[in-house]
Amino acid sequence: MNTSGGNECNASVINADTLTNADNYPCCGGDFKIPKVLTEFIVQIDTESVIKLNEPAYEIKRIEKQVFLTQCRYIPPTDKVFLEGYIRKNIEYATRTCSRGSAIGGSIKDTTVHIPFKVYTKVNFKGSFPQISPNLPSQVTRYFDQKNMGKNFREADRSNIEIFNEPVYCELEWSAIFDADIDKKGNPINGLINEEEFNEFTDKSVLYLCMKLLQKQQICCKDSMNQSMEDFDLVNSLSSQWNLPITEVIQKNDN
Repeated sequence: MNTSGGNECNASVINADTLTNADNYPCCGGDFKIPKVLTEFIVQIDTESVIKLNEPAYEIKRIEKQVFLTQCRYIPPTDKVFLEGYIRKNIEYATRTCSRGSAIGGSIKDTTVHIPFKVYTKVNFKGSFPQISPNLPSQVTRYFDQKNMGKNFREADRSNIEIFNEPVYCELEWSAIFDADIDKKGNPINGLINEEEFNEFTDKSVLYLCMKLLQKQQICCKDSMNQSMEDFDLVNSLSSQWNLPITEVIQKNDN
């Protein structure tokens, strides 16, 4: 009987399940998980570039310089770090509007350029190493088929263990730039000694970057190295000891 005033009620419970208990087991860990400094280093990068201004200038007044990194990538298990980025230079220069006798008149203009760099460098880890565990190969267990006297194609047991590592990342602590700007293609300004206009100049820069490599790691107050080895032993046991239930493997590694 419809008691809703003429509107049909479609509300209902489609499906309901009582969830069963999912057991959990203690796992080797640490007291804290914090960024750990693996190494700190200063890298020197030398660049040389030819810069073209938007219009002819007779003097560079000021150059503001900043460094930006677009890539800092550590490649495990090597000791190489790949760096990529650019130097941003905002160049203020004087342009000539008029010149007469012993005077030049003009205005101040600016041009902004990005000078790219791409290098790799070798780093030294002094006691603190990245904790990187590669994935173990998948394994398959096959069974004998008594009827066909060979491999049973219909039945197989498989294992696949995937490890998720914390990435190693970089921090830029400070940078320093020392450069020289050299004009080699100037055109003399008539009537003015040692004055010339130029569109292009060569920029030679020596760049220093102070870098840190860090990784979030679980730190145990007692002995962090032993704790890491326990985690590694557990993964190896899960891969190799198929003759034991996984609960026994975990309990064996905890004891």
